[in-house]
Amino acid sequence: MYWATGSARVLAVEPSLLKLPSEGEDEELELVLPVISSGQDMSSEIDANSQNAILSRVVKGAGSGIVDMARNEQGSLWATITRESIQLWVHRPVGVISKVTRTPKSLLDHGANHRVVWKPDSTMLVVVTEQGFLHIYKIAPQGNDGASYQLTNSKSYALGPGEGVGFPDLTIKFKMTIKMDAGVASLIGLDSDIVVATVNPPAVQLIPWVGKVDVKTCLIRHMNFLLDKTVMIVSMSRFPKSTTQTWCMSDGKAYIVYYTPNVTEAGSPSSVSSNGDSWYGFCFHGNPEGFDRQDAGVVAASNPEYSLLAIGTRGGDVRIFKSGEHAGQWVFSHKLALKESQGYAAGNPSDRIVSLAWNSDGSALAVGQESRCPSVWSVYGRRLFPSASHDIPALQKATEDPYLQGSRALFWSAGNMDLIVLSSDDSSSNFYAIPCAKALPSVQNHLSSAPQCLLHLNDRLLVYTEGHRQDVSSTINPDTFVWNNVMVPPVYLSDNWPIRYSCLSPDGHFLAIAGRRGLAHYNLHSCRWRLFGNWQQEQSFRCQGGLAWFKNILIVGCETTEEKRFELRLYQRENNLDNNDVIFTEQFESRIAHISVWRSSLLVYTANNTLYCYSLGTAKRIDLQLVWKTSLQDIVESPALLKSVSILTADGNDGTSATHITLLVDGKIYFLRPEFLSDGNVRLSFRQITDKVEYYWITRSAHDANDFSLWAFNGKTLKMWWNVFGPGGSERNLANFAKHNFLEMDIDFYPLAILPERGIVLGLEPEIAVHKPKSLAMFKMATKTHLFLQTILRHLLTHNVDGEWEAYEFAKYYQDLGYFGHALEILLHNVLEDEAESGIGFEEGAVLPRVVSFLQQFPHYLDVIVSCARKTEVALWEYLFSIVGAPKDLFEQCLAADQLKTATSYLLILHTLEPLHTTSQDTVRLLEKTLQAQDFELCKELVRFLNSIDSTGATLQQALSMVSVTNT
Repeated sequence: MYWATGSARVLAVEPSLLKLPSEGEDEELELVLPVISSGQDMSSEIDANSQNAILSRVVKGAGSGIVDMARNEQGSLWATITRESIQLWVHRPVGVISKVTRTPKSLLDHGANHRVVWKPDSTMLVVVTEQGFLHIYKIAPQGNDGASYQLTNSKSYALGPGEGVGFPDLTIKFKMTIKMDAGVASLIGLDSDIVVATVNPPAVQLIPWVGKVDVKTCLIRHMNFLLDKTVMIVSMSRFPKSTTQTWCMSDGKAYIVYYTPNVTEAGSPSSVSSNGDSWYGFCFHGNPEGFDRQDAGVVAASNPEYSLLAIGTRGGDVRIFKSGEHAGQWVFSHKLALKESQGYAAGNPSDRIVSLAWNSDGSALAVGQESRCPSVWSVYGRRLFPSASHDIPALQKATEDPYLQGSRALFWSAGNMDLIVLSSDDSSSNFYAIPCAKALPSVQNHLSSAPQCLLHLNDRLLVYTEGHRQDVSSTINPDTFVWNNVMVPPVYLSDNWPIRYSCLSPDGHFLAIAGRRGLAHYNLHSCRWRLFGNWQQEQSFRCQGGLAWFKNILIVGCETTEEKRFELRLYQRENNLDNNDVIFTEQFESRIAHISVWRSSLLVYTANNTLYCYSLGTAKRIDLQLVWKTSLQDIVESPALLKSVSILTADGNDGTSATHITLLVDGKIYFLRPEFLSDGNVRLSFRQITDKVEYYWITRSAHDANDFSLWAFNGKTLKMWWNVFGPGGSERNLANFAKHNFLEMDIDFYPLAILPERGIVLGLEPEIAVHKPKSLAMFKMATKTHLFLQTILRHLLTHNVDGEWEAYEFAKYYQDLGYFGHALEILLHNVLEDEAESGIGFEEGAVLPRVVSFLQQFPHYLDVIVSCARKTEVALWEYLFSIVGAPKDLFEQCLAADQLKTATSYLLILHTLEPLHTTSQDTVRLLEKTLQAQDFELCKELVRFLNSIDSTGATLQQALSMVSVTNT
């Protein structure tokens, strides 16, 4: 998951200067190849009047800043365009490596630049002009091998992340101009063609990148799949690594569209018209009878990692659709509530969505709007940035950052560590890179003994593990949770950024990372890194599928760069990182996609949809043995959809053990159980437990080593299945269990780790501060906690026949925590508020009497009752005390138990419910016992209380006269 951190970097395009062609140069376009900075000067051959006319009509007509920007498929190259120039950027090290400036004649004849689109293989790009021309450019090597500008580390300068690879040897070269007489409404780039939607007449043209040869044209009115053939296309997008397209039409409907050339078209001459049979698709957004104009789709973005499709509407909503079970079926999944947060007035015309961008792993969606702050959302709808609690209109007034005022385009950079935003100010030559932190909550799926989580930043990792915290069991203050700041060595990061995998050892003492090539590991106690001593060996392989620790053994899924072999390597932690020190290697037929370790069992999932289970032996004697393997083709449709796999073995009461496998596939959680057949093969029985899951955790019970629970976060709530893998758990009817035996809790932040021993969910929430005097927005991540003890206790007391006994067995482990009484107070308060209105009392189904009976088993009972009452409306007191007993009786119990401070709290309630003289008598009795206990601070509180209930002082004087004070 991703959060903004730090402040946005400003990236500037140097203002272009119009330059006239000299003799012998192309009159159409003048190329300036390649430059880091521009040194053109204005020509004196054009008279002042003509020059001023050009500047007025072209440059100053609608702002002279950046008009549009786009990234290539990998995000490593960017293209920005102003009205008169094109710039080619490289991401790491960030900078302009090539630039083209158009001539005044080209600008007058064809119009200024308007939009830029990449070819999927990054070898070409096309620029659309305001007068409907297509200018096609090649991105080609300049002629040198390697990089034009190679940076090296030195004693006085360390290269930044990813800067060791240098600047690529690329330049922009003009190829051709194509005139579109019918105008250009939208366009996208495919592998072999440019798909252009025209305006008049409304049609679609396929123009080969090589030029105007074999152009295919189809009028909109000839496309039979369209519900309304009188419309035109307003925007188009492409599914990554596919020719499948999404069209948003002028009537607001959205279609998924496919193109298949028929035999006639395949051999047709240039510029033929199609009858429409080659184009087919279906409408997935929009009512055939029409719908509200604000619901009209204006932009779309697809997410193949989770089979999702996002549609941005004119009214400012984003609707997410999910691929159905049948081909060509897309169903509504959920909506991002952009309009219901952040203090904006609903229905503002500027709510319009202008840009959508999923990151490369599909876990986050960036949303850009015309006059609102860009926002980032998790895959199933949790707002990640900015927080829903932020008053963004007030922030926009307080800061000078233009990108917070609205955006025209945005995308994720390579590695997903920066969100690139083009502000809505079309006169600005700047765009912005918002740095992000990436969280990996899934590390706890490996059932580590110490709950842990990692945050990836550009040059470091933030590590939290229970194994390194001080004893903070007396508080749930988020400030007590300390994150270790681990800097990654620049010598590794400069060549191998970004960090693709990371893993903490189960005890939280060791950290392993893997970047673009090689790997490294770190000791959190000694604060020392261990790297490859041989750079060629480090660059000879890349980690694939992840990392895992088994005792002091690091398990790595690998792909060699030259031989393209797929291996599982085992490294000894104490040994040097060297190919000669690999203690074990296992070859695989296909790329390793996921690995998971539990005790001495190892799961390996490969890209050919095969699951392997190995036995690792012991830490002293590693003996990797294949136990079984099986295909997952009945469960996993595509290996790319499997996001996590974990294994555990639960020991039963009868001495037997059962192996459980958990899969997260396309947002769905499956439980698998292997069964050995007589022929030696393995059959997997499986059940789907839930869907729309972003991450899951498997935690061990704090009081039973064989009791495991499943936690799943769906973007809105956190679900928990109790004792799902415990003794007898494997024999349950999982379908019925998944439907009924879970509890659900609302959490107002994104969870990263479950801390079962403390009854806490740990997570992050974004914060924004304005840095003075520059008025710049600073993004921070605040640690948040959520206490879940009361939720589990209520679930047990409500749904289980022996709920009171089970709740007591669960709660007694936590009763020594300093905040245990607070959890009981929340439990009582929540049940009271839910049942007071109905007045169910002691009737069947009432939970409050069971809660009170449960509370009486703990010494916190009297404190919990009075604390809850004092924080509850007086109107609910009558119902509360009808269940728990009269407050006077509870006061007497406090006196009998010498809980004098608690009895003082009950006096406040008695003062509200009983006559003054009765309260005075009770106060005198309490005052006498307090004096006997020599608790003089409490005596002062009681005196102040008596003085407050009677301003004349008579009650105080009377009480003092009744107290027998003896000299000691």
